[in-house]
Amino acid sequence: MTGITYTMFIENATGPAAADVVACGVSLPRALVLALEYGGKGKPAVVYSDVGALHYFAIGRRPADGGPFQCATCTVLQRSENPGLDADRAFEIFEQVLLQHPHEFWEGRVMTDEDFAQRHRNEEIAT
Repeated sequence: MTGITYTMFIENATGPAAADVVACGVSLPRALVLALEYGGKGKPAVVYSDVGALHYFAIGRRPADGGPFQCATCTVLQRSENPGLDADRAFEIFEQVLLQHPHEFWEGRVMTDEDFAQRHRNEEIAT
């Protein structure tokens, strides 16, 4: 556990200083869940299977109306002797996708609370 917390926000047309904050002070795993739940599109879900010597993991949502699983992103890992470790490695990848390519999960962005606060301060100074 790193102790780093994150702010989730959606930029709006008036600029970054006026971003709509969805959540702040959340852990990265919690941010992943919130991004998948955002907008009431469904409940977060993970599916996995073994494909030969590989573990396949997909993360997405199950729609509230009971429709089929909607994959947001997936990864394939070399299977180890420890399935729990494999799942942890997959989640680390999903968390990095959320940070670097948030559009895979939702329409907003995620950054550390510290970076978000600094960005907000810089925007205030610029105006």
